[in-house]
Amino acid sequence: MLTNLNVQNFALISDVEINFGHGMNIITGETGAGKSILIGALGLVLGKRADGSSLRNNQEKCIIEAAFDIENYHLKTIFDKNDLDYENHTIFRREITPAGKSRSFINDTPVNLKVLQEIGSKLIEIHSQRDNVQLFTSDFQYKSLDLLSGCQNDLEDYTLKFQGFRRDKNLLKQLKEDEEEQQRERDYNQFLFDELKLADLENVDEDAMTQELELLENAEQLIQTFREADYLLQSSDLSILNQLQELMSLLGSHKISVLKDLEKRIDSVMIELHDISLEINNNAQNTQIDPQRLEELNERNNQLFALKSKHRKSSTKELKELLLFLEEKLIHSSLLQNRINELENQLSNDEKKLNELANTLSEKRNKNLVNVERSINKLLAQMGMEHSLVKYELSHADELNVFGCNQLNVLLSSNKGESFLEIKKAASGGELARINLSFKQILSEYLQMPTSIFDEIDTGVSGEIARKVGSVMKNMAKNQQVIVITHLPQIASLGHHHKYVHKTEKDNLIETQVKDLIGDDRIHEIAKMISGDNLTKHAIEQSKMLLN
Repeated sequence: MLTNLNVQNFALISDVEINFGHGMNIITGETGAGKSILIGALGLVLGKRADGSSLRNNQEKCIIEAAFDIENYHLKTIFDKNDLDYENHTIFRREITPAGKSRSFINDTPVNLKVLQEIGSKLIEIHSQRDNVQLFTSDFQYKSLDLLSGCQNDLEDYTLKFQGFRRDKNLLKQLKEDEEEQQRERDYNQFLFDELKLADLENVDEDAMTQELELLENAEQLIQTFREADYLLQSSDLSILNQLQELMSLLGSHKISVLKDLEKRIDSVMIELHDISLEINNNAQNTQIDPQRLEELNERNNQLFALKSKHRKSSTKELKELLLFLEEKLIHSSLLQNRINELENQLSNDEKKLNELANTLSEKRNKNLVNVERSINKLLAQMGMEHSLVKYELSHADELNVFGCNQLNVLLSSNKGESFLEIKKAASGGELARINLSFKQILSEYLQMPTSIFDEIDTGVSGEIARKVGSVMKNMAKNQQVIVITHLPQIASLGHHHKYVHKTEKDNLIETQVKDLIGDDRIHEIAKMISGDNLTKHAIEQSKMLLN
């Protein structure tokens, strides 16, 4: 609820602070005194657009602060979502500079107007004869019907499942678009994959193949070279090994230590040369001229070269990576189709369950329509609209919607016997205000409602009807905070708290002030509302009677 409003440098207000209490708060004052200015200031701190033209002193900034007790409003989730510190005692602040620039804060944290409006709408609703748009919204109409029909839990259960159904439906649409896009690539990807798979890349050792290819291409020359090398090493009297053997004998014929060292080194060389000779012989035996194998390897090498050129890869390793990538894309494409099939089956089952829930919801609504209409029409009759009837027109929708399987219109017949029309076409501004009040009063018995501010919605009523309109507001005030701007003594006398708005002159300037009325001050103010400025004994007595 709204606990405090402080307004500085706004329109006719220099600096005003107002404390509001539980129950029904009354605001009265002469026409032009500034009552609507207070509502305008409250609108600004709740997120309405602003400019510098509304400043009282265009050399100073305007500051508007509104303090709220939000303990029972369950708003912590919204505060967390917007990264705001949650406090049971929350302060909204709006600052407007002479240049028209605006800054907004919640608990001293800067916020944009959207956040201000989002949270502010949960705390205060302002109603006037010119502003009953909420009556025409589907959300409000269904909420009123379902609360009064005992269907609120059914609707919440249905809405939660319907939102999930709609998300999955959007997901299915996206998956099908992805699948259609992939379908155009699938055949080509499959061709590339098959071509690479056929190359048997897993069994390709490019280095070994290059080495073998080199041997086959030079086989004749290698065989000849191995023969000549063998001849030089050991196949003649002048072979290297024979000459080294003679050198060993020559050095060994002397028993000199220096020669012994040389003899050992030559012996090591001979051992190494023997190994080389054996390897040459092995290579000579294993090297074969094989034109068929050479052709096979050339074809294989050409195939790899062509694949690398085609895919702009520099190695077989990169071709293998491409093969895995194509395989993953093909698998994903296959999984995507499976996911689409699963989701289609799931949506089909979910839609059946939703239809069952929606039909149950529709049956409950239809069953309770008459009682709901009777409750509202009873209140309308109390407020002087005894010839007006509200009617809920519930029809079957072609498709499921967020409210079930129904289409809902709230209709009004202004005079018994006349045809029913849409409520916004059949009712005047004053009638809409009282219809709105009827809905709000009933809903307040079921919900923790925001603070309701009624800005002269009692225009056009008087006498006993005014008293009944006031009684409806007072009943609302049992369950929520109500703030009423009124010119009617019958309504003003019903408030738990009474604020009086008046003009004063200060430094040759007119400004708006607000004071709390209690005791005789309140009696006299209500008496003036009855008889005008000329206070009479009769008016004072009437005022006391109304207050009692």
